[in-house]
Amino acid sequence: MIRLNCVTKEGAAACVGKFFPPNGNLSDLSPFFCRLPSNLYYLSGMFSPQLKSFLHRTFHFDNPNPEITNKRILGLFLVIMVMASAVCYNLAYDMLGYSFVWWTTLVYCGATVAGLIWLLYSGNYFFFKHLQFILLLVLPPVAQWLRGGYTAGSGFILISFLAPIGALIFNEWRAARFYFAFYIILLLGGGMMEYCFAAVADTPSPRVRILFFEINFILTTSIVYYLMEKSLRFQTDLQAMLVEENLKSDALISNLLPDETAQEIKSTGYAQAKSYPVATVLFTDFVGFSAFARTLSAEELVEQIDFYFGAFDEIVRRNDLEKIKTIGDSYMCAGGLPTPRDAHVYDMLKAAVEMREFVAKNRPAKMARFNYPFDIRIGIHTGHMVAGVVGNSKIAYDIWGETVNIASRIERLCEPGRICISKATYDLVRDRFRCSYQGRFPARHVGEVDIYYVEES
Repeated sequence: MIRLNCVTKEGAAACVGKFFPPNGNLSDLSPFFCRLPSNLYYLSGMFSPQLKSFLHRTFHFDNPNPEITNKRILGLFLVIMVMASAVCYNLAYDMLGYSFVWWTTLVYCGATVAGLIWLLYSGNYFFFKHLQFILLLVLPPVAQWLRGGYTAGSGFILISFLAPIGALIFNEWRAARFYFAFYIILLLGGGMMEYCFAAVADTPSPRVRILFFEINFILTTSIVYYLMEKSLRFQTDLQAMLVEENLKSDALISNLLPDETAQEIKSTGYAQAKSYPVATVLFTDFVGFSAFARTLSAEELVEQIDFYFGAFDEIVRRNDLEKIKTIGDSYMCAGGLPTPRDAHVYDMLKAAVEMREFVAKNRPAKMARFNYPFDIRIGIHTGHMVAGVVGNSKIAYDIWGETVNIASRIERLCEPGRICISKATYDLVRDRFRCSYQGRFPARHVGEVDIYYVEES
């Protein structure tokens, strides 16, 4: 970190004397220019968490928007840097044997300190911010004119460009346009005054003027670059955070809703309910699970349900079906929606067979551990149904219709370890799956239904 022993004029002179020879000879000034980039490098790393915490507490910098908080800290840091640079700039003139207008620097430093005190007292950053913009806009042209104009003052008015740039950094768009227009007026006015009036005496030598032209341009452009880098880097980080959060949101929506429905909601803000003339729904249920669940701890209950339903999720995904929901130990999925497919019935039967095989494969281990086989019943029916998204919070993709009710009734008529399908489903898969007719059975609220068992391959 840079440390300048510049509390007094003599101390500041000692600091400047390390870089500027008192005899006005410019041949040994290379150390100053060599150290400048490294100094700016160190300045860029001064935003430590401890410094931010101190500024939050002392100057009320904390804000719900992290961008505003960082910009406030950046602005305060640059104000301090401009104050130090202004003092050192004047001292450099003195060390080279030329007088410079001190009162403009003192006005800037005094007004800035007063603004900081007011900021400390009131927390009104808006006033402090625009006070700095006005000071930066007005004082450099005054100092340049009093020094003798553009040439004699080495283009000191360039520092006023920090006012519109600072307003842009703080998203003060209208103020930035006003400050920039006023900056152009000051540039033109300064040139006209220098043209119409005689220059001030005691003009520095050409070599000294060139030196301070370089200092003015290096200092101003360095501050502008530093402001832009900090702001753009934060904008880039913020954009990356937004992209990451957007991907997380998309992944969450995709887990909750079918891809087609999720894209419709993102593009239009809502999802239109749709009717499907031919779709297939599947229900599963573990036999006697309610009584068995009373013997398990909460952790064991969730563990076992997740073990089976996690496997069912993968089976459903692999067969291009759509998981609808789970209710207790019941699992529900559908095929032929949201995108209709002729082959969805075959895929549903394949998924049902895979579910039955998975349960049968794990039956011995579950019997040995829990003395409960996790025997499953599976019911399937094909017909007309309606699908859509319901709810304002915790939205869900759901299906409705008599087809859903019949599939649920068929599942309850099924024997453990079997896959039971309706006649409507059987008529569509009879050429690929071997099934056996079980007869007509009454189903509450539906009437009698013909059911078939899907036999082992």
